[in-house]
Amino acid sequence: MYQVLNQSGMEEISPEESIDFEKGDKFFILEGDRSFKLKIDGFNYEWPENNITLKHLKVLTGLKNKSFFLSKSEEADLMISEQTVINLSEAGIEDIYTQLPKQTYELNVQGTIIKVDKSQIIVSEALSLAGIQDAENYQIILKIQGEPKQEVTSNSVIDLAKPGIEKLRLIPREVNNGDAVVNSFQILPKDNEYLNQVFGNFRTIIEQNRRWLIVDNYQLPEGYSHQVISIAIEIPIAYPQAEIDMFYTYPRIQLSTGAIPSCTEVDQSIEGKLYQRWSRHRSPLSAWNPACDNVITHFALIEESLLREVQP
Repeated sequence: MYQVLNQSGMEEISPEESIDFEKGDKFFILEGDRSFKLKIDGFNYEWPENNITLKHLKVLTGLKNKSFFLSKSEEADLMISEQTVINLSEAGIEDIYTQLPKQTYELNVQGTIIKVDKSQIIVSEALSLAGIQDAENYQIILKIQGEPKQEVTSNSVIDLAKPGIEKLRLIPREVNNGDAVVNSFQILPKDNEYLNQVFGNFRTIIEQNRRWLIVDNYQLPEGYSHQVISIAIEIPIAYPQAEIDMFYTYPRIQLSTGAIPSCTEVDQSIEGKLYQRWSRHRSPLSAWNPACDNVITHFALIEESLLREVQP
């Protein structure tokens, strides 16, 4: 029989021993021919079996809302999970300590969910964690449930522990009564270098809160109704963390045979012109990877998609 002490810890009580109830009024009766000693947070405990699990540790200590760790001298301490079985007969495993679980906070930043282990975060850090590096030409709006939208700056501090925190949203600063804002956002340096080398020039615009990269001198392979067209791709604000998808051509093109490629029926207005949307998407095997995918790899996808339509 074991007595759980009021100040934490426990001790074995023999059948002949008197019980001091002032030490504690909780007892365990465990069957076994010997006991194994262990320390939890520096307090002594005993267990009648050589194996002990997280469930048993929580019962012994009464600590239901803490994480348990096994001290290791020559390697990182082990966080004890529901599947962990600790062999108390092994040397050097008797020291166990507890910690309150780290609380994590989530924030929706322009559609990307970021997670941090602190209750306050600077807006610029939140944007960076979401992969947004260029927010200079944007209004940054903080949405809190039940409150009016708040415009914040990159230096503002968000209290993630406040109830109702919903999301951080970026809205392009409108100019010229809704006309497109030309060259108003930056792309990655390697994208810029590639576009200059391959196409000579390009432009970026913001129109109706959407960011477009446009190449006006794209050379089509043989087999189309046109030789040179404009191609537009939409660059998400969270690029490269967010995926570039599809592409758009102006003017509308078809095969020299008169056939219209599939999934190109939808028009998209850009700068007052109707671009032809090509719904071409990555397969699960070639899903977007922010570490290696970019404007360059998307133009490779465009080239392959256009060639596929005219090559046997």
